[in-house]
Amino acid sequence: MDVVVMEDILFYFNNGPKIVENFSMRISKGEFVYIKGSNGSGKSTILKLLGGIIKPKNGKIKVLGKEPYKESEVLKSVGMVVDGMGLYKELSLKENIMYFAKEKGLTYEHAKKEIEKYEKFWDIDFDRKYKKSSHGMRKIAKLTFSLINEPELLIWDEPELALDQKRIDTLLEILKSYKEKGKTCIIAGTNPEIYKNLVDLIIEKEVIL
Repeated sequence: MDVVVMEDILFYFNNGPKIVENFSMRISKGEFVYIKGSNGSGKSTILKLLGGIIKPKNGKIKVLGKEPYKESEVLKSVGMVVDGMGLYKELSLKENIMYFAKEKGLTYEHAKKEIEKYEKFWDIDFDRKYKKSSHGMRKIAKLTFSLINEPELLIWDEPELALDQKRIDTLLEILKSYKEKGKTCIIAGTNPEIYKNLVDLIIEKEVIL
């Protein structure tokens, strides 16, 4: 089963240069795919297209059999962390995670249990206010709410950024468990070596000149 299908994708902002052109990929259930590219290559744009944040100018996108920019309900089955995703600054990290868990359809008790589980995994306290939290803690909170309902597909943009080695090791353990459950993951970044024991396929995304 194809979890992700992208065919002949074209994308640019307004009348700007082409960021993604003639891009196609198919990802099957259970695959771990790494999209490698330098800054400005369009790899993050591909993730935002998959998440329905932006719409292609041309081409076809299917995520779990649905068009994400038309059928947003499918995104409840997707755990996404991409650049530009902000949290509510006046809330604690825990309150932010609770809010997004509710959006995903979790009950309060279920979300509370999952948050406690991930606090132990990460060895972190989510009671800290977002605005007083480090970049690493903010990243961990975002990763946690993307995982909290055990989605079928993870879409992450450089999840290791701002994490210390201890938390990167935890991240890899979480991903290993996730993959063992037969779920699918797409990560974009510049350093696939971190994920060498997990990745099934590396896609190189070049800058369009």
